[in-house]
Amino acid sequence: MAHKIITINRLSGSGGGQIGEMLAEKLGISCYDEQLRDMALDFGDLDESKHAEIFKKLQDEKKPNLAFYRTYDEGNLNVAPQMSALDTVFDLEKKIMLKVSKEEDAVIIGRCGNWVFKDAEDVKVLSVFIMGSLKSRIDRVVANSDMDAIEAKRHIKKVDRTRDDYYYYITKSDRDDIESYGMVINSGIYDEETCVNLIAAAYEAL
Repeated sequence: MAHKIITINRLSGSGGGQIGEMLAEKLGISCYDEQLRDMALDFGDLDESKHAEIFKKLQDEKKPNLAFYRTYDEGNLNVAPQMSALDTVFDLEKKIMLKVSKEEDAVIIGRCGNWVFKDAEDVKVLSVFIMGSLKSRIDRVVANSDMDAIEAKRHIKKVDRTRDDYYYYITKSDRDDIESYGMVINSGIYDEETCVNLIAAAYEAL
């Protein structure tokens, strides 16, 4: 039987990461986010300490300046030679995500997950985009951090810009194109529990 994968892309401050974690807990399935990077490094037998600055940017889904960062000179069974660090790690993350989809149901946060699974076979996919008004996202960040409203707005815009750049670099498409998703939820209107329940209902209907 085909496994079910829920991919979640989100605007900064929308609570998408927390919603994804709550959703996975409710459904009793795994949730993959930043740990995908570590899984990719292990799978590719890459040395994190040697490229710590690059990997930190990749963990934050930031697109490095490829003219500045060196490529890997040597490949191995799972890593092609002469690829940029960004391309190398994303390619490994993609392989991990597709491997997960063959083994279990899961929630995958970020990592261009909706694009990775857009043509995947033998898996049922629910691609979700979580958004919200700028005001609602600022309010959420202020309530859950030490930032004031001005700092929160600056932070949100910076994170969204870097995530947009990363997504476009990988997919050559816009992250907020709603036609790329099966479900779009406004977390500024619905609380986190309601968002979780709406996604869970759609998951059960797959």
